[in-house]
Amino acid sequence: MSEKNKENILKILIGVLLCGLAIMIIYTVNFHREKNENIKYLEEEKAYLKSELLEIQTAYDSLEVENILINKSLSHEKRRILVLLDSLQSLESNYNLLKKYRLQADQLKIAKHRLLTHLSALTEENKKLKTAIDSTNQVLRNNKQKTDSLHLKNEELQQRIDEASIIKISEVHGEGAYVKKNGELKITDHLNRIEQIRICFQINESKIVPAETLQLFIQVINPSHNLIGDKKREMFHNKELYYSQDLTVNYHQSNLQLCEFVSINKNHKEKGEYIVNIFKNEQLLSSSTFIIE
Repeated sequence: MSEKNKENILKILIGVLLCGLAIMIIYTVNFHREKNENIKYLEEEKAYLKSELLEIQTAYDSLEVENILINKSLSHEKRRILVLLDSLQSLESNYNLLKKYRLQADQLKIAKHRLLTHLSALTEENKKLKTAIDSTNQVLRNNKQKTDSLHLKNEELQQRIDEASIIKISEVHGEGAYVKKNGELKITDHLNRIEQIRICFQINESKIVPAETLQLFIQVINPSHNLIGDKKREMFHNKELYYSQDLTVNYHQSNLQLCEFVSINKNHKEKGEYIVNIFKNEQLLSSSTFIIE
């Protein structure tokens, strides 16, 4: 082979080698560029997924839920988020794993949307229920007020009826008296002449109080607080009543004027204010005073 041919072959080989080297350099550069782009993409995707998971976690942490079942679902979803965050933290450049985590993150977003929608519906129902309960409670309060008012009016009416059904005594007055030798009754204000105390009063007309036979008891008390008269005693429901004089009256629902005489001995005669109490059984009907000077 001539020297010229050898030089041509050598040139061809050098050219081929240079072309191969150029191709390898271009391939290597492209490979590193693609690798760096992939790493950058994976890091950006990891950061994006992490931000999405943290957003879901924050949304869950801000919820205040009393429903037990929903609380269980929240706890389960929070655990899934923590596991996925840990996996992302330790993830190296692995596109397939990142794709898998992306699917899991999408599922968590769907679960979040479903859970929040359900919670929103429950909250709205609770608001409606609370409004209905408040309305019912207000109706109950109004009814109670009406019932209490009616009860009070009934009590007031009953009290008026009870008060109206009690015998009313009026025009009570007392005065000294004595009997002359001819039997004539004489009213006097001279203390030494007084032998009896005359008590006069009126039983008032009433259409509510039934016509009946009444037993009345009269107390006359002198200024020294001594009971004058017969000083009798009567028991009513384990209560003692000391009185000066008693009388029986036929009451016919019309005004009835009555006078009774109560004896007084000289030891109990005093100047001053005398008290007159009139009872029906143990019930005090009237209390009044008069003065002997």
